[in-house]
Amino acid sequence: MIKHVFSQLGESFYSFTQVQPLLEQRLVEFNHQLADELGIDIKDKALKSLLSGKFHDPLSLSMVYAGHQFGGFSPQLGDGRGILLGEIETENGLVDLHLKGAGLTPYSRRGDGRAVLRSCIREYLAAEAMTALGIPSSRSLCLFDSNQAVYRERPEPGAMLLRTAKTHIRFGHFEFFYYRKQMESLQILIDYTIDQYFPHCRAGDNPIKCMLIEIVESTARMIAHWQSVGFQHGVMNTDNMSILGETIDYGPYGFMENYDPRWIANHSDHEGRYTLENQPSVGLWNLNCLMRAFSHHLSKDELIEVLGHYEPELMRQYRLLTYKKLGLTLVDESDESYDVDFVRKLYVLLKKESLDYTLFFRALSNMASPSDYSIILDDVVDRVSMSKWLDLYVDKRQKETVDWNDSKIEMLKINPKFILRNYLAQQVIQEAEQGNYLPFRRLLYVLQAPFSEHVECEDLSLRPPEWAKDLEVSCSS
Repeated sequence: MIKHVFSQLGESFYSFTQVQPLLEQRLVEFNHQLADELGIDIKDKALKSLLSGKFHDPLSLSMVYAGHQFGGFSPQLGDGRGILLGEIETENGLVDLHLKGAGLTPYSRRGDGRAVLRSCIREYLAAEAMTALGIPSSRSLCLFDSNQAVYRERPEPGAMLLRTAKTHIRFGHFEFFYYRKQMESLQILIDYTIDQYFPHCRAGDNPIKCMLIEIVESTARMIAHWQSVGFQHGVMNTDNMSILGETIDYGPYGFMENYDPRWIANHSDHEGRYTLENQPSVGLWNLNCLMRAFSHHLSKDELIEVLGHYEPELMRQYRLLTYKKLGLTLVDESDESYDVDFVRKLYVLLKKESLDYTLFFRALSNMASPSDYSIILDDVVDRVSMSKWLDLYVDKRQKETVDWNDSKIEMLKINPKFILRNYLAQQVIQEAEQGNYLPFRRLLYVLQAPFSEHVECEDLSLRPPEWAKDLEVSCSS
């Protein structure tokens, strides 16, 4: 069932690595929906043994790559605590099985190769939340906890996470061989990537250019989706950027609560490089780093042309999503049909009033009629300014051909009631560390269907209490 396709590239791309199971390791969560999609039967003892790392597959490996981290180049990184067990063939192509926290690898550097339960829970929840929001993402298949202590700022329970992704090839893979001047290996990687993930590009005159355009555009769409839901990745290094526009490597991420474009999810980001408002420009910067790795394959003008696809695609997607959140329609997705000033006025009000980004759009979706201003005004101080904006808003919606109630139904499908708030994650982590996974599963339940009402879980949709407003997340995991 499990293939080893990437391993065929040769050992300049990886090191064979043996999984080191944790002490008294146990499976505490299994993603049955994902398993069904992948055709995985966890009742198969041999497969379960392989996925948990208790059976050693000699072809399991850790990838090597480089990356620009917070703007500085690190010539060799790699899977410091991750092992690619192999790939599964699906109707939509290969899917990687990647085990996080599986022990020391040749790329662990000064680390221990382990992961803590806290970070594994956060990644499991985030990946499911993003997928349910319609944002391309890696996903988690299995969560293992243990009685083994892992030392960070304090001793914490060790854990392992078996995650899936269409690929774990990153921008940093290409950078690694380019900066080492290993052009033969770089060409092997390019050919492999095109053949596995962009085979249709072979039909054109310039397969590499075709591939890069698709990478640029999928990255732009991914970041536009991040912005639309207020998601901040926290560590947008080039080694954390998938070539397929999937969100990977969840660390100090966060979902914005009070609207603030300068919000920083990662308290280790002292200079604010990866603030919410900076993510689109960082995405372009990262793509520019990737383009350099192809400077021997395409001319400067061709690479500039490829990068030129980024901003129009990002803006097109972001404006489309923003208007959908507002229950409005972009006539032709052009600059002229998008009212920049109207949207900007809203964001100024959201910032001024410290309104919860998610709850505001959910309330806007629940306006029962064009005159139902109270659902919004009850939460603001400057009722006059908000009323003026609502006048403009209602006028725009009433000019649409869609019935008010029909528009409301569509808005409720794109504006979630539930997001993964930091304090909720912290609460379920504390319970899980005591062996209680019921709060984790309850939160997971609503995150996997964030647009439903879930009246029995109303408490999971509320703004954070005072004690939780200053929670910080770091890279330590």
